[in-house]
Amino acid sequence: MGVHGLSTYLRENRKLSETYLLDPEPSERIKIVVDGWSFIYDLYRSSSLPWVYGGQYAAFAQVVTTVVNAWVGVGLDVAFVFDGACPSLKFSTQVSRLAQSNISHSHIFFRTSPASRSSPRFLNESRIIPPLAYTACLDALKAICRNAEMSIHYADEEGDPYAVELAGRIGAFVVGTDSDFVILNSEGYRGYIPLDEMVWIAPTPEEPATVEEDDFQQVRKPKARKKVINPSSSRGIIPPDSTSGLSLSFTAYSPATLASHLNLPVTLLPLFGALVGNDFSNQSASPRRNVQLLFFERQSSLSQRIARVAATMHSILSAPAQKGKQKQVASVMDLIDKTVNALLVRSISSMGSGEIEAIVERIVEATLQYALPKNEDDTLDLWPTDICALHEADICPILPMFSRLVTAEALLEERQNDDELLKRNELRGQYLLAYRDGHLNPRVLDILHTGTSWPRLFLETPDLETVSRSFGRPIRQWGYAILHDAVGLQLPSNEIDGSTVEGEGVEDEEEDEDELIDVVESDSDDERGSADLLAPLKGALQRLHVSEDDIAPTSSSSRGAQSPIINEYVRRGTRIAEEAVAVPSISDLLSSISTTDFTPSDTIPILSQPEQDRFTILLRVLKSDTNPIRSLPPEKLAVALCLRWVLLTLHSRALENGSKEREKERWTKKEARCMLAAFSWTAEEKPPSGQENILPEILDRNVQLTAQVLTTLESIDHFSQILLVNRRLPSPAPLFSGVDFHSYLTGAKAVDVPDTLWDACVDDIAETFGDERKKKPKKPKQTPALPAKNSRKPGTGGLFGMLADADA
Repeated sequence: MGVHGLSTYLRENRKLSETYLLDPEPSERIKIVVDGWSFIYDLYRSSSLPWVYGGQYAAFAQVVTTVVNAWVGVGLDVAFVFDGACPSLKFSTQVSRLAQSNISHSHIFFRTSPASRSSPRFLNESRIIPPLAYTACLDALKAICRNAEMSIHYADEEGDPYAVELAGRIGAFVVGTDSDFVILNSEGYRGYIPLDEMVWIAPTPEEPATVEEDDFQQVRKPKARKKVINPSSSRGIIPPDSTSGLSLSFTAYSPATLASHLNLPVTLLPLFGALVGNDFSNQSASPRRNVQLLFFERQSSLSQRIARVAATMHSILSAPAQKGKQKQVASVMDLIDKTVNALLVRSISSMGSGEIEAIVERIVEATLQYALPKNEDDTLDLWPTDICALHEADICPILPMFSRLVTAEALLEERQNDDELLKRNELRGQYLLAYRDGHLNPRVLDILHTGTSWPRLFLETPDLETVSRSFGRPIRQWGYAILHDAVGLQLPSNEIDGSTVEGEGVEDEEEDEDELIDVVESDSDDERGSADLLAPLKGALQRLHVSEDDIAPTSSSSRGAQSPIINEYVRRGTRIAEEAVAVPSISDLLSSISTTDFTPSDTIPILSQPEQDRFTILLRVLKSDTNPIRSLPPEKLAVALCLRWVLLTLHSRALENGSKEREKERWTKKEARCMLAAFSWTAEEKPPSGQENILPEILDRNVQLTAQVLTTLESIDHFSQILLVNRRLPSPAPLFSGVDFHSYLTGAKAVDVPDTLWDACVDDIAETFGDERKKKPKKPKQTPALPAKNSRKPGTGGLFGMLADADA
């Protein structure tokens, strides 16, 4: 991730780094901002927890707690930042990564023999992060926040710029695995610390003096204890088991040092990163569009490519001015144009002017992603408003995502009073508060921001329909409708044209690039005295945000006239496909769950209705509004809803089709009991480490059952957040053990489920179960019968002997 090859370049040029050593008793504290998703990926990999079974979330949460407490213990003040909505410019990169990791790894897994795919090497190389790891990590961090000085932030959009801006505000380093952190810069930012360059150091224990048998004992002067890397510290950022006397060593890289080494102004590092190739400029596999193929020879190394871009930019900036001109480079756009033309390895004459312009536009867009809003007031205080920790309301990019109906009502000329406007503003505020408090998943922001949905993909049979569609989509459609009812979604005329995404990703999504460049060029002609050479591009980025959200939205009174479309990115076979899903009418949906004893209003926004009514809507959507379900404690409720939804969905599919394959999909009672037993309702039920010595057999059906459970849990969790009832329905993710689930399914462990929980789940849906599967007994190997001994003498057999026997 980040700038292509820059991490390798930094490791090869150690003089660009600065090493720090934190002692067990720190004299001063150092502030760090941790990239949340880098932390999750690195920590799950370092923990060596089994992933193939669906996740060991209690053990993972314990590892999170151990690492963060150890950091605090050596003098680090920690803040976490998690990504917000994914920008549309990064969609093709996102699709490519999903295809190369999740889809490809899943496909290889199911095409590999059971013996080979169970080997530690195979599982390590085909690792997929369990889908509920984010929830488990977040729950652990929130628990730490209640007892320690630590903060959690949720970015407006992409997390990297937000993390660097926050670090600059509080004077901190950023910890992560993305080389973009040495390209991004803000005043007060101390630099980038790679996670894999943080090393725990433990003191060597003193050897006890040996006592001789006689009274004489040799006395040696004790030497100072030497610090060496503890063998158990090989688990990356996880501290050794013995935490007394630990020190922490880490390496930091600053943008200023890198810029000085490259002979470039630090403000031009974003352009340098875009030219070398980042997540936004390397979007296409086409040789005529890919920056790596256009700018560099195939045989050139990563370091050679970085050196070539830096040398080219430096030569253009330092070239003597021609006669009659004040300076060689008149603007940033001029610099980009000259650099692109100089880097192209193909002959310029063989390329059309339109091709070169398209490359320049792509570089401009990739550079804009690094733009950070300037702290005009030079304030170091956080939370200038309740909306955002860093930005005023008028420049915070998150506010327009929740403001479509607020804006529509404000622009309504025939508005008689402000009642509707105040109501919409209140609903917007509830969602904003829920997001900043970590009670609204960032995946929900994708729906509001870009009209897209990205269900998490995990291990599932590639020959079957993806569980994201069959189990998750009906629940997600309700969420889409409620969001549109509360704050408004993009309408089809305002959406980016959607098409099926195949293979390695989207290649032809370059809408409105001409308009963007027109804005940039008009600003780049202005004379600037500022040292920030990217200021015009930053201004263009701000206006681009405004232009996207100033499109006249529909008012709340007419929002039912046109249905929004949400583009879901799901697995289709062995690729990622973009599927357009129409958002159903909220009134039609409510009528489908209305009865004589409960009829929710379709004129009052659902979010404005009492919490009890919203909770009833959730239960009815999940076909589980029964007294036994309502009587369950909150921590068991989501598990029961999940199981019932899986059983009812498979039952409905079997009735619709009637095929034997659909009948085989049904769960048995044993499998349902195994699922309920896989959640630890008390802390004593699980070994604290999560490292079981004997792991169960990996069977295809059990993997598929796990995928159904995880997808359903995620969908229900997001749905409860959208309804703002998730406090009554906490996520059970930290309680789930995939190893236990598979152990119960294979019979390696005895199943024990509370009767009240079992009865609440299945009493009224007993017809949904399939027949118990009987294991086919292995046929005993038959020993071939030995031929009867012939009493005749040798030589009397053969064909003539047989004829003689026949005549006898």
